Amino acid sequence: MMVTFTPHPNFGTCLQSYALNYILKKLGHNVEFIYNNNDFPKRGIIGTVKDFIRYFIPKSLVEKYWKRKRQKKVQSLAKELQTTPEDIQNRIHYPPIILNLPNSKWQYHISRFPYYTHFLKLFKYRTKQWKKVFAFTFEDSNYNMRRIYTTKQYEKVVEEADLFITGSDQIWNPYCCGFNPMMFLEFVNGRKKCIAYSSSISRPSFPPEVKDRIKDDLQKFQHIAVREQSSVELLNKLLNRSDIQLVVDPTWLLSEKEWKDFGNRANIEFDIPEHYIFCYFIGNRYKDYIDMVENIKEKTNINNIITIDCSNSTIKYGNGILYKDGGPYEFIFLLSHADFVCTDSFHATVFSIKFKKEFAHIFKTNEDYDSEISQNARIKDLLNRYHLQEKIYNKDSDKWLSTINWEYTEIIMNKEIEESMQYLKNSI
Repeated sequence: MMVTFTPHPNFGTCLQSYALNYILKKLGHNVEFIYNNNDFPKRGIIGTVKDFIRYFIPKSLVEKYWKRKRQKKVQSLAKELQTTPEDIQNRIHYPPIILNLPNSKWQYHISRFPYYTHFLKLFKYRTKQWKKVFAFTFEDSNYNMRRIYTTKQYEKVVEEADLFITGSDQIWNPYCCGFNPMMFLEFVNGRKKCIAYSSSISRPSFPPEVKDRIKDDLQKFQHIAVREQSSVELLNKLLNRSDIQLVVDPTWLLSEKEWKDFGNRANIEFDIPEHYIFCYFIGNRYKDYIDMVENIKEKTNINNIITIDCSNSTIKYGNGILYKDGGPYEFIFLLSHADFVCTDSFHATVFSIKFKKEFAHIFKTNEDYDSEISQNARIKDLLNRYHLQEKIYNKDSDKWLSTINWEYTEIIMNKEIEESMQYLKNSI
């Protein structure tokens, strides 16, 4: 049984789960991808009303409101304590959201109604992009999916499984979609073998609200391999172990040819220019992205821009093509055929290296490495290991234009891929 984030227009989420599922099947295993719906803590009447109102307000407006509110609070505290806003930002503690394991019998019974999947696709997967994600997940034979609704189903899954494996992405980052006990296999409770492959924490420490709980959960894992060197050190210390391993993101376990075959399943609805810069942004540093693209466009002398959207953006970076209907196949095809990649995404950077594409990576958030909610640790760790630190975009420098020595990079990559495959085979 495999557990990780379910596919979503954040294409890194789609592709890391696809890759691990693909490799496990290639090794001869029968893989079932189990998932549940996030069960948030009860918020009371006021919280429910707020959630209902927020449903009808554009996400961008909500983000701007909370960003302004945080900035005012930080600036006020900085003035009061006679320090800088950056210093205050690093001192503020943000408690994570703690989710529950769902036990929804009514949802389970509804899911058994005839044509339930048809209506789910009709109402939840309404846009062309979401329809492509639905097809990728449920119709293209990429996965064997099983949704868990009730406690009884959790018990049945534990009884049926030979082992459980947690996949990649930030499933162990309590600030990424909350602390989810599903991702720590709490429902297994040590009754079956549990292993982790490339699970990501992407932060230098755990918040105190969940630190002991995470420690208790992870002590039940027989084998743990994570995606960042900083996470290796963090877990060895937390669990008093010395066997936590570093492995590559599962997307690297597939060959370049396997990914290009995957991308050839794309259905792109416009004419693709011969030369273009591929842009993929998942953060909200919109002004910085605009400036970055214009600078890269000027310095590389590449005038065509294709941006694949995953967050309902309306910005046509570099006055280029804004592609709002792309799915996982289109993402891979467009990135693999680009002349240059401009991104703030971990996985877009991973695939840039995989396909030997020149790229520039801008941090998704302004937080420093030590900030509680920063996700920059994972990209710093990746680029440091491959000696590609200069590919971090800086508007005041042109170091990101430096040409990559792919021969050197590939030696490191192939060694890590070999060690990662060996870990996967041995741990199972």
